[in-house]
Amino acid sequence: MEKHDKILELKNVSLHFGGLKAVNDVSFSMGANEILSLIGPNGAGKTSTFNLITGVYTPTSGDVLYKGRRVNDLKPYEITRAGMARTFQNIRLFKQLTVEENIILAMHNLRKIDLVRSVLSTPFYYRELGGVKKQAEIYLDYFGLMEHRNIRAENLPYGKQRELEICRALATGADVLLLDEPAAGMNPSETEQLMVTINRIRKELSKGVFLIEHDMKLVMGISDRIVVLDYGRKIAEGSPEEIRNDRRVIDAYLGKEVEENAEA
Repeated sequence: MEKHDKILELKNVSLHFGGLKAVNDVSFSMGANEILSLIGPNGAGKTSTFNLITGVYTPTSGDVLYKGRRVNDLKPYEITRAGMARTFQNIRLFKQLTVEENIILAMHNLRKIDLVRSVLSTPFYYRELGGVKKQAEIYLDYFGLMEHRNIRAENLPYGKQRELEICRALATGADVLLLDEPAAGMNPSETEQLMVTINRIRKELSKGVFLIEHDMKLVMGISDRIVVLDYGRKIAEGSPEEIRNDRRVIDAYLGKEVEENAEA
């Protein structure tokens, strides 16, 4: 794997809820142009780790660094503004709005228009709105969603809703996309398309992609590196091949799949 500069780094991060150690002294880093996957059994601390990175929770101890800047105390909207955007396991689109309106709303951080100009509908407002709509079209075209631009988000097929959520995260201007189980509920065909989409985002747009995922075919097929959690602790980190053959990971998480593949 090529060497990457660190864009995201966790240093001895812990998150405690009373006596429960949801995340326990976890450290790892992510390259600026890397696909990094976080895996582990249910309850391992994966979503809690995502929530620490995206400002939903504040670490009990340790540091979260983005581009070398400590972001422990930033609010979620400040994290997005800084350059990290996430999706959710349960799709959180503005379902009553059109596909295009979802993308335009995601771009609000990049807009310069103020409330007064918006209310008064000044010429500057219309010029900026025109530019935003053109940029939204670029994103929609990239994701193959242009033909659906005027359809309400709730009426999209499930796989397209997933892609719209990723498109919306990208439209914030983020350099790192954090995808929480993006393949959840997808059929094999949709998952294959998702793999193509994630690879394109990394290769063509030079974005980092950090994902939680249970679909091991997807994880092993697209990841540069994989971090494995169990009971809130990091038990392994390495390439897909290293993780596939790590006894600790096999015992904690991959055992059934490895055994099934060996019998096939």
